[in-house]
Amino acid sequence: MMLLRSLVPITTVAVLTLVAIMPWGLPAEDRFVLPLFPVVAIYYWTLDRDTWLPEWAVFLAGLLLDVLTQGPLGYWALIYLVAYVVAVMASRARVETATARLALFAGAVIAVAAFAWLAASAYFLDLLDLGPYVRGAVVAVLAACVISLMASAFRTTGKPARPGRLTRGQ
Repeated sequence: MMLLRSLVPITTVAVLTLVAIMPWGLPAEDRFVLPLFPVVAIYYWTLDRDTWLPEWAVFLAGLLLDVLTQGPLGYWALIYLVAYVVAVMASRARVETATARLALFAGAVIAVAAFAWLAASAYFLDLLDLGPYVRGAVVAVLAACVISLMASAFRTTGKPARPGRLTRGQ
């Protein structure tokens, strides 16, 4: 069971990275949406205190994305590591409600998307169009909303079930 707990976060990030690599036929202005899905998983697994997502797995996921999409080597590795650092910083905040957690996540995705835009602009030595980065952040936040709604539908109340009393009747 412990092995499964340590493999699920790494596998989730790896699968979402492979999904981001696939040629889905998206227009050029929407191609920034898919690489942000591993950011959602990185954020989620970093905040979960019962699991372990190592930094090297985050780095390798970004490097794999860079190599297989023929992008600038180290760009997504850096973005994913920044997402990991943002998630670690967000994990220190004490939030109680689901709305506050979602707002914290939205702020984290906005910070990661802004850093990605700044890093890409510095790489090309030109201010890039902000539209694809904003669209990607919005879709990532909406995907997290849908996932959190689905998870809350399946989540139990947390109270243990009343124990039944099994006795032989008369």
